[in-house]
This record gives sequence, C-alpha cells and structure tokens, in this order.
Amino acid sequence: MYDVSVPATFAVVTLQCGSLILVLVRPRTGVAVHLTSIIALGLLTRDADSGPWPLPVTGFISLGALILLVGIRERWLVSLTTWWSSMAALVLLVGVSLDRDEFPDRWETNLTIYASYTVMVLIAAIAMGQRARIRADLAKARRDIELEQAQRLHIEERARIARELHDVVAHSMSLIHMRALSAPFRLPEATQAVNEEFDGIARSARSALSEMRQLLGALRSENDEADLLPQPTLSDVPELTDATSRAGSPVDLHIDEAATTASPIVQLTIYRVVQEALSNVVRHAQAAPTTVTIRLESSSLHVTVHNTRPSDGAIFAAIPTSDRGGQGLRGMRERVHLLGGQVTTKPTVEGGFLVDAIIPASIMNQPELP
Repeated sequence: MYDVSVPATFAVVTLQCGSLILVLVRPRTGVAVHLTSIIALGLLTRDADSGPWPLPVTGFISLGALILLVGIRERWLVSLTTWWSSMAALVLLVGVSLDRDEFPDRWETNLTIYASYTVMVLIAAIAMGQRARIRADLAKARRDIELEQAQRLHIEERARIARELHDVVAHSMSLIHMRALSAPFRLPEATQAVNEEFDGIARSARSALSEMRQLLGALRSENDEADLLPQPTLSDVPELTDATSRAGSPVDLHIDEAATTASPIVQLTIYRVVQEALSNVVRHAQAAPTTVTIRLESSSLHVTVHNTRPSDGAIFAAIPTSDRGGQGLRGMRERVHLLGGQVTTKPTVEGGFLVDAIIPASIMNQPELP
C-alpha cells in the first residue's frame, strides 16, 4: 500500500514501540523520540497513492497510547503540550508535501479523525492522572498525619514517664532535705563542722528540689491533675487485677514477697507494665484467663503477664509486638529500658499472648535512706 522498504519500516516501528516504553521512564524524551518516528513515517509514506496519510493506522494507535501514558503520568500541561506537538508535527508533514493540494480529502480526513480521537483520549488521560495524583496526595497526607500523631503520642508518653519518675525522685529529695535539716537536732553531739556540712546538704537538696518542681511544672499540662496523686506501687497491683477480673477477664495474681522491697521507681514501673498488659488483654482478648506473676530471681526481677486463648477464639494478631507497635507497648519498653531491663511481647503457641519484663536486681536493691 505504501511501498516502503522493510528495513526502513522496521526501524520506524522499532522507534515507535521503544518510545512508548521510554515514556514510562523518561516521559519527555519518549515523546520527542515518538514524534520523530511519526514524522519519519509520514515522510516515508507521503508518495503513496492510497492509504491513510499523514498518519497510518499504526500511527493512530501508537500516538493514542502515547497521549494516554503521558496524560496519566504527567501534569495536564505536559499532556496538552504533547497533544499540540503531535498536531503540529502532522501539520508540518502536510505543509512540506508538494502534492498536498492534489488530494486534500486524504489528509484533511486523516487529521480530523486524529484530532477527534486523541482529544477524547487526552481528556480521559488527564482525568485519570489527576484522580491518581489526588489519591496519592491524600494517602500521603494521611500517612503524614498518622506519623505526626504517633510522634505526638510518643512525646506525650515520654513526658508522662518523666513526670512519674520525677515525682518519685522528688519524694526522695524531700527526705534528704528533711533529714539533713533535722540532723543537728537529732545528733546533738555533732560538731560545728558536721552541722555546717548537714546545712550545706540541706541547701543543695532544697535547691535541687526547687529546680525539679520547676521542671515538673513545665512537663505538666493543664489536664494533668491526676498526676498530682501519689504514684502507684506494688500494693496497688491487686486492685488493678481485681478490676480486670470484674471487667470479664479473670486474672490470677502471684507476687513474690521479696519483690515488695523494691524501690518506688521499680514498683511504679512494675505497676505500669501490668496495667498496659492487662489493658491489651481487655481490648484484644476479652474473657481470656490471665496470669500475672511478679517474682524475684537471683539476678533479675521478672514481671510476666500471660493470657490464654479465650473461648470465643479471639485473634491475637491485632496486638502489635514490634517496636513500631502501640504507644502503650512503646511506653512499657521505655520504662523498663530506663531501669536497664528489657521487655518481650509475643503470641504463644496455644494462641495466647505473653508479656515478659525483666528488670536487673541491682536496680531494685538500691540502698534506702536510714
């Protein structure tokens, strides 16, 4: 029909097909190569006596695919520019053809069909591209919001941990201040130098206590009235397990008597570990029988919360187990890590869930004030 040599046809078709693949990687370069191949094809077929011209059927298909790909992947202005460039290339072919006035119906019909066909493709491609970009922007915005919320919750949890630990330390500092201040009265046989030393200790403790109160004031928010209450200890764990049992998850509690001698910070950490673990049981495995064990071994204090699979066959995969998990588990790990310990959270073989916190015994055996 067009009387074009096979090598020339093969070269042009290869450029057309290859440019469509190139558009996926380098859109602008792919468009330039494709339009070049279209111009070359038009020049090769302009002397034909029959057949569509300046754009054969394969050109219709390839240019339509080009505009579709560009419209989906690029901004609308790039897509529109590609369409205008293709029209300009075809008009240029007609313009350089010496016999264009001999068969006007041939190229006029060809260009009209191309313009009508590709305008519809262009509109559809731009709409699809815009929709895809809007969805991607919304997904990114959601991820950013979730990340920001997670970071905010993490910061709030760390601040809450700091407040609780500072409350405990502040209590100890108050004891140091009071004992140093009352030492001259409790020890009348002490020399003047010793009394001056006690007075210096009292001043240092009073200064540190004042600075700590300022720090706590900065850490507290307007909604932290509950933090002003005494911090929980091991003696409050039975009340916590009883409340969980009343909520429908039976809890069996075992506390080693030796663990009750732990320092206030260690007891607070144990309480928070048990509290978060039981909260997870209530949220993810309601009615599952649970065992809480707090035992002291030779080198470490173990806090273990283990629940079995509930009768309704609840799925425990919803409980996060990695460091990217919930803020409660993250806060639990940070509390234990502050004491030099570690936390293990994992599903059990029988379908339950295990939380095991290990705290070094050296932390728990800090010397008490006389």
